Amino acid sequence: MNPSRRLKKLHGSTNKRLVKLRANVSGVALPVKPNDDMVVGWTIVETLNLWSGFLRAYYLSGAMRTKTTSGAIVSFRAVRFANKDAAVRFAIRKLKDSSFKKSPITRRDEPTWHDTGKFLNLQKAVNPTNIGQVYSAFSTGTTFNQFLPTIRNFYAHRCDETFRKATLVAVKLGLTTKPKLRPTNIVCSRLPTRPQNLITDWLDEIRNVVDLLCS
Repeated sequence: MNPSRRLKKLHGSTNKRLVKLRANVSGVALPVKPNDDMVVGWTIVETLNLWSGFLRAYYLSGAMRTKTTSGAIVSFRAVRFANKDAAVRFAIRKLKDSSFKKSPITRRDEPTWHDTGKFLNLQKAVNPTNIGQVYSAFSTGTTFNQFLPTIRNFYAHRCDETFRKATLVAVKLGLTTKPKLRPTNIVCSRLPTRPQNLITDWLDEIRNVVDLLCS
């Protein structure tokens, strides 16, 4: 996903992908079928990849001076960057390694973009002209940013440790009192009063945040 001088373009490409991912899982319910595990696992991994790519592109769009869908200019007030490489290097030093000097930069050098706390710290450091809008977007009571990475790690690595951590998500969300549910059963369950499964809720939450950040 590439940064853009028009957030409308970034917004459109992100939402188009979210709609496709949602279509994969919105109809999945308990009890899960044999092929659901593969579909859900792939969707979880791709969802976190999309979220990470969006936040990276959003930050870099601000670094190159972009425009929201409503036409407002977004630029950084605390620092200016000559190019994308300088903006990425600043993010690495701020969020990962303050003494980073390696060149050229690889994606492995970059920070964990999906981490909402780190992203907000980076936004605070560069102080974009829409900083209030950024804070508002992340104050909507979402749960995906806390639990999606844990579930994704299970599907990406499938080991005892990632399974144990994933089962605790169900307890924290109130789906069960004991860590016994399999990850696919967790994300295919519905929270109380919710009309759809958890992974669909998370995809909708991401879309809401994307809408608010780009508006």
